[in-house]
Amino acid sequence: MRKALPILLLSLLYSAFAQANSIKCVDSQGITHYGDTIPPECANSSVTELDEKGMPIKETPANLSPEERRAMEVEVQKQAAEAEQLKEQRRRDSALLSTYASEAEIDMARDRNVQQITLTLNSIDARLKSARDRLAQFNAQAAGYTHQGKAVPADLTQNINTAKTDVSDLEVELAQKKQDLATMKAKYDADKKRYRELTKPPQK
Repeated sequence: MRKALPILLLSLLYSAFAQANSIKCVDSQGITHYGDTIPPECANSSVTELDEKGMPIKETPANLSPEERRAMEVEVQKQAAEAEQLKEQRRRDSALLSTYASEAEIDMARDRNVQQITLTLNSIDARLKSARDRLAQFNAQAAGYTHQGKAVPADLTQNINTAKTDVSDLEVELAQKKQDLATMKAKYDADKKRYRELTKPPQK
């Protein structure tokens, strides 16, 4: 009796063949099946992939050896990944072309976002400077108590700790926002490059 393909392999085959025009297989009862996916009845059968005209273009055999099965799994995974990447690229291309009518519009969108993030960066910078000034002031007060041989008041110690936390948090926020700016610029550069590729007149 033929051994069933592993569930994982079968699910991958479903996904891979779903990208084809149609498939054909004959189950154990001799019934021929056509469709866009592999039916459960053909889990142990060879499967033929057909082109748009119904002509066979690829045969997936049954009763594979362990080595053949592993090789097939790798190939199916590769094809499924490539098909998914192509599908995602087409989706992105469609969104890009429907969003912008020219490269100039991409530049304007980028500049608007740069301006917004720059304003946020300036705000964080100002808050960070203020927090550092407060920390320096509190540290100076604490140093005065220490110089006089007095204990630093608890409320001043609390103020120092709070100011340190504020400085640390704002430094992290500033670094993250700078990274966001760099990432955003890179995205618009990539969008502009891809837009140019998609709208480039065909060569004669």
